[in-house]
Amino acid sequence: MTRRFVADLRAFGAGALKSLRVMRRYPFLFVSMLVWPLILPGVFLLQAHGFAGSSSSAIDAFASRTGTRDVAGFLYVGGAVYMWVSSVLWGPGTFIRNEQEQGTLEQVFLTPVARAAFLLGPALAELLPTLWTFLVVTVVLRFGFGVAFGPLEALRVVAVVVVATPALMGVGALFSTAVLRFRDIAGAVQITRGVFQIVCGMTFPIAVLPAWARDIALVLPPTYVIADVRRVLLSGAGLDALLPDLAVLAAMGLALCGVGALFFRYAEGHSRRVGTLGLY
Repeated sequence: MTRRFVADLRAFGAGALKSLRVMRRYPFLFVSMLVWPLILPGVFLLQAHGFAGSSSSAIDAFASRTGTRDVAGFLYVGGAVYMWVSSVLWGPGTFIRNEQEQGTLEQVFLTPVARAAFLLGPALAELLPTLWTFLVVTVVLRFGFGVAFGPLEALRVVAVVVVATPALMGVGALFSTAVLRFRDIAGAVQITRGVFQIVCGMTFPIAVLPAWARDIALVLPPTYVIADVRRVLLSGAGLDALLPDLAVLAAMGLALCGVGALFFRYAEGHSRRVGTLGLY
């Protein structure tokens, strides 16, 4: 059992390392990550200023719903999490899809390695561009908009990201299952990203949503990630204040990773039975 566990860990690390090596071969990816985290929230920021103008009542209404008067900080944090969620949703599914298109998926599945290594290893590699995105956003907020925070707040953000990663990896595993079953997930990813953007409070507070939409938001991991990062950077909240949310994220991570692994096993078995594992 111990030898098998060590072998699975090595495969898990190899999957993450492979994805990191692919990223290194395309350094312009990191250049684009200097641009997109600035452009996407910037559009909403200009809209907010355009609609609100210099009205103090508009800012007061915004603060009463969000707990902060910092519109730029609110939007840029939401944009950074959106970029992270997008990369995690695409990551594992794209890995499986690439293996299909390259004709190597069957060979990979002939190995005795736990399937979680294929599912979660590539998603773990997304932590690097995620931390890069958050670094870009924090620098812009600090020096571009004067949002005051220090190294301690940055470390708290990293802690939130680490705790939330398994939950988002579990969601990514579900999309990997869809690749095996339907061989394409582009449409599903786009729909899911749209749902997350609407109900998880990325560009506006969930307080303005109808009650049924708020109920949906509270069962989605990005809702807690966005809220907690904002509380850390914009309100100076400590980790003790975030413990209830972090506990929810940890529980979601266990549940989603377990469900994702279970569904993936079913999809793999189905593909083997009907002979579609090597099709693309």
